[in-house]
Amino acid sequence: MPGIDVAVRQILIIILGLIAIYAALDLFWLRKQTHKSLYRSRALNVLIVLSILTMIVISARLFTLPIIIQILLLNTIDLSILILATTAVVLIFKTSVTTNFAQGMMATFGAFFAASVVMKLIDNGSTNMTLILFAGLFAGIVISFLLGLFIDVMIIRKGKNVNSVGKQMITMGLVMVIMGIIPVIFGSNPIVLPAFSVDVKIFNIGDYPMVIPVQNLYAIAITVIVLAALFIALRFTKWGLGVRATASSETIASMMGVNTHVITAMSWAIAGGLGAIAAFFYASMGTQVQVASMVPVQVNAFMAAVLGSFGSFGGSIIGAILINVFSSIAPYYNGTWQLVIVYGIILLIVLAKPLGLFGKKIAKKV
Repeated sequence: MPGIDVAVRQILIIILGLIAIYAALDLFWLRKQTHKSLYRSRALNVLIVLSILTMIVISARLFTLPIIIQILLLNTIDLSILILATTAVVLIFKTSVTTNFAQGMMATFGAFFAASVVMKLIDNGSTNMTLILFAGLFAGIVISFLLGLFIDVMIIRKGKNVNSVGKQMITMGLVMVIMGIIPVIFGSNPIVLPAFSVDVKIFNIGDYPMVIPVQNLYAIAITVIVLAALFIALRFTKWGLGVRATASSETIASMMGVNTHVITAMSWAIAGGLGAIAAFFYASMGTQVQVASMVPVQVNAFMAAVLGSFGSFGGSIIGAILINVFSSIAPYYNGTWQLVIVYGIILLIVLAKPLGLFGKKIAKKV
C-alpha cells in the first residue's frame, strides 16, 4: 500500500535523523563530560523514547488513533500472558542467577493438568463453566507451584556449586524431561480448554465504539490481582526482603541470616504458578494445550526480559508492553515480515542498550 510505504519512509528518515543528532551530540559534547557514561545512557533513553513515539504517532496518522486503540484492546490478553511469563523468568533470574529455559515446559505441565481437571469436571456433570474453569486454573497453579518447588529443592539446589551456565544446561535438560513426561501422564492428544466467556463488551471512546472480549477482561483482572499481590509481597514481607538481598548477593544474604534456600525455592514455585496462569489463558484463546504450545510465549518473555533488563521487574514489564505494541501494529505494515520487524526493532534497541532499557552497570571494587 502506498500509504504504508510513505509511513515506513517517514519513520526511517526521522529515526536516522535522531541517530545523527545523537552522534553529533556525542562527538561534540557527551564524550567531554566527566560522567559521560551516565549522559550517554540518558541520551540513548531519550533517543529510544522519541523513536518509539515517532512510530506510534505516524501509525496513528496512518490507521487513526481509534483503530490503534482497538487493535491494542484486542491484544490485551496476549499482553497479560506475556507479562506473567516475563515476570516468572525475571523472578528466577534474580534469585538463582540463571535463565530458566524450562519455564515454558513447567507452565505447559500446569496447563495440561488444569485442562485435565476441567475435562474431568465436565464429564462428571458439572454445569457451571465459570466455576469449572476457575477450579482448573487453581489446580494448574498448584501443580506448577509444586513442580517449581520440586525442581529447585531436588535438582537446582543439588548443583549449588555449578555456575550460571551450568544451571542453564540443567534447565535445558529439564525441558526434554518434562516434554517426555507430559505424554506419559496426559496422553499424546492435544486438549482443548474453553474460554471463560465468548461474549464481548462494547463501550465508546468519544464517538468511536470499542470492542473488548470478556475473556480479555478475565485475563487482565487476574493478572493485575496476581502481580499486585506479588509486588506487595516483594515490597513488604520478609520473603520480599530476602529476594532483594539474595538478588544482590546470595553469599552475603546467607551470612546475614537470610535462608536463601527458602527464598529460591519459593521463587521457583511462584514462577511455576505464574507460568501456569499464562499457559491457561494462552490455551483458552482458541488454541489447544500441546507440548510445545508455550514456546512462542517463552521466546517473547526472554526477549522482553532482555529488552527491559533481567534485573528489573518494572523494566521487564515495560519490555513486554513494547513487544506487545510492536507485535500488534507490525502486521498492518507487513504481515509476511511481522516477526522480522518486531525482532529487528528489539535488536536495534538492545544494540544501543546492551543491558536493557533499565539495566545498570554495577561497579565492583577489586
